[in-house]
Amino acid sequence: MPNSPTIERNSWAARDDRWRGLFLFSALLAGGGLFQGKGLRAQSLDSPASAPATTVADQPPPDAPPALHRAPTPFWTNRGRWTFGFQAGYALENAIPRNISHINLLVAQPQLGFIAWDSPGSRLPARRFEVLSEGFLGNAVHPGGRVTGQTLLFRFDGKPSGRLVPFFDMGAGILDTTLHTRAPELSGRLQFTPQGGVGLQYFFSPQRAMVFEYRYMHMSNASIEPPNHGFNSSMITVGVRWLRRTPRPPALDSSPHRSHNPFHALFGAD
Repeated sequence: MPNSPTIERNSWAARDDRWRGLFLFSALLAGGGLFQGKGLRAQSLDSPASAPATTVADQPPPDAPPALHRAPTPFWTNRGRWTFGFQAGYALENAIPRNISHINLLVAQPQLGFIAWDSPGSRLPARRFEVLSEGFLGNAVHPGGRVTGQTLLFRFDGKPSGRLVPFFDMGAGILDTTLHTRAPELSGRLQFTPQGGVGLQYFFSPQRAMVFEYRYMHMSNASIEPPNHGFNSSMITVGVRWLRRTPRPPALDSSPHRSHNPFHALFGAD
């Protein structure tokens, strides 16, 4: 039978081996966890953030119509009903029925218009109807004389094609002139001017257009003072016109504010 010191020594050696094995096993587990944590952290830093998972409720139904995208606003659309313009024209007397004095007129025509009807989607040839008050300020380059007056016009805008909008207008005006002292076709200072024309508007920016127009104009005194020969002329005009701009988007920090300026109420605050 072995002595007790030997048995005790063997039992302590077995315990030391058991503790040493447990320590090594714990160290291996800790090291593996540390390396695995570092690898997962590096992977999360290198990969982009994952998109949130979509649920069935978030997905549109298969028979849902496609999302509609808002089309850009055409340049020729208007915000309100007022329009403004200015045209410069040159008129030449023609031989219908006669050309006696070879009258040449150089005129300026400031305009203020009111859109009475506007229907861009209409199937009619005219898409917009406008009433214009037009000044008639100028001079007879030949044979000389002043012309001053006012014209009332009715303008019809046709179907737009890109930035081009054709139009037709007609109306009549009243003039005070000194041309009768140098041109036998006219009698008296008071003259009337029935007229009509066709033209094109080219919108180079939103609500801003160049205007090119041909207008046929008659001038006579409606038999107020004889003789009342009168004359007819062809006039070419070039100008600009502008409509009220589209409303500006409200500022994020804007507070409700109402302008008390009467011009803002009529023509807009922009």
